Amino acid sequence: MKTKEAIPGSPDSPRPRSPKPKRRIARWTLALTGIAVVSFAVIVASASPQNPNAVAPSRIVGHFAPALSGETLSGANFNFAQLRGHYVLVNFFASWCVPCRAETAAFITFLSHAPGQVWGSQVKIVGVTVNDRETSTRAFVRQLGVTWPVIFDGSGADGLAWGVDNPPQTFLVAPNGKVVTRIVGAVTAPGLNSLINLAYSTYG
Repeated sequence: MKTKEAIPGSPDSPRPRSPKPKRRIARWTLALTGIAVVSFAVIVASASPQNPNAVAPSRIVGHFAPALSGETLSGANFNFAQLRGHYVLVNFFASWCVPCRAETAAFITFLSHAPGQVWGSQVKIVGVTVNDRETSTRAFVRQLGVTWPVIFDGSGADGLAWGVDNPPQTFLVAPNGKVVTRIVGAVTAPGLNSLINLAYSTYG
């Protein structure tokens, strides 16, 4: 006996299965995250916390920050993953870079005012060298009073992973571990304050 074939659209025809709720939620989460990153980048560019040419595109913006680990100049073991949950300013610098000196002073001023901000305890800074000598880097850090962790990138691998060839460049990484913007050129204390305020209002 032949089985009766269901006519498309008839009550007997099989109904297409809808995507599982979990998959729908995952897709929506990814979409909303992407929108937030793009929106933040556009707002930062419009607000121009540094100067009109400071905010620059990067292949890692919108993605999880590249791995960054090793021994700091102070001899401590550093792993970027330990800073998840914080806003992290990853600063690529060099002792021979003239703008980097003024920028370092700006970072110190910014940190001194951070405790009075609602996000004060959530901000961290990490320094990474670019095409420098370790002895020169140590002298730079000592003379300028750098207190945040500094990784000496002797091989240039970290700079390559982050897409950095010339300093100074600074990346802001959100608490979720994703890079949300890249600043090319020396930052300023007021500019950093505006940047973190904007990021906090966007990501909380």
